[in-house]
Amino acid sequence: MAAGRHKRSIVWKPQPKQAAFMRRCEDEALYGGAAGGGKSDALVIEALRQVDVPHYRGLIVRKTYPQLSELIDKTMQYYRPAFPKARYNASSHVWTFPSGAKIYFGSMFRTQDKYNYQGKAFDFIGVDELTHFTWEEYSYLMSRNRPTGPGTVVYMQARRIREAEQNDPMLKGRVIQGVADPAIFNESQGESIAQMQEKYPYFLTWRPGDHTRIAGKMQLHYRLAFDAEGRPMFQVFDTCRHFIRTIPNLAYDESNVEDIDTTQEDHIYDECRYVLMENPISPRQVRKEAVLRDDPLDMDVHRSPIRVMRV
Repeated sequence: MAAGRHKRSIVWKPQPKQAAFMRRCEDEALYGGAAGGGKSDALVIEALRQVDVPHYRGLIVRKTYPQLSELIDKTMQYYRPAFPKARYNASSHVWTFPSGAKIYFGSMFRTQDKYNYQGKAFDFIGVDELTHFTWEEYSYLMSRNRPTGPGTVVYMQARRIREAEQNDPMLKGRVIQGVADPAIFNESQGESIAQMQEKYPYFLTWRPGDHTRIAGKMQLHYRLAFDAEGRPMFQVFDTCRHFIRTIPNLAYDESNVEDIDTTQEDHIYDECRYVLMENPISPRQVRKEAVLRDDPLDMDVHRSPIRVMRV
């Protein structure tokens, strides 16, 4: 070190396995192993990655609050030397950093405690001793991992997408639109859902679908019939589980027999109508077949094998 310079002290240095864990770039990373492997240390240090971003919010969770004491002790050991101006609030269990970033500590002793996090969003969520949590508890926590503040990693990714749209010759100048329920364009209560989704972090552009109910229903009927060569006009894959679950069970409205009963679960049906009305087709002409008086052995080779079914 040159004279006049202050020697920097190393607050924490990762072990090889800890470094491997912290290099992971996936959305979720699991650090397993026996007790004493440095998992908790890596967790509290990883939470610091974006504390220079003012809107950053981190969350570290244990099953109970008493179990958090060990983790909080670790933060006292590491956070204070690294960020002397950071402050810890013992009553609310939160570290506040000079930038305004915060790291919270929480628990989920009972499954219903998950609602303590309802409506909240975190850029980072660390779960210590994951085996103490049920899948329902863990998946709910992960649903809170939805950053909203500018400057976070998700924001940077969104910015890069926008740059690609402006520079990529295949995307530049194009507005990629989706079809949506006309209800999302309602401005009677202020800004519409469609207008909100055009902004950060969604950048989605919608146009209203054709909500003509009877015409949309008939488009679905036309496509459920085979074409003149016996080929299906509409195919559903076995992975479309909710389509298969809901569409066959739809019933007609008793007071409006030409339309389906809208009190049923008809969201996917509506989605199909909007998409099919983007490219409507004409009904297939029904070809009348001459009925043979007596052909028990089906000997007429010129007769079409296609059976006509009215839909």
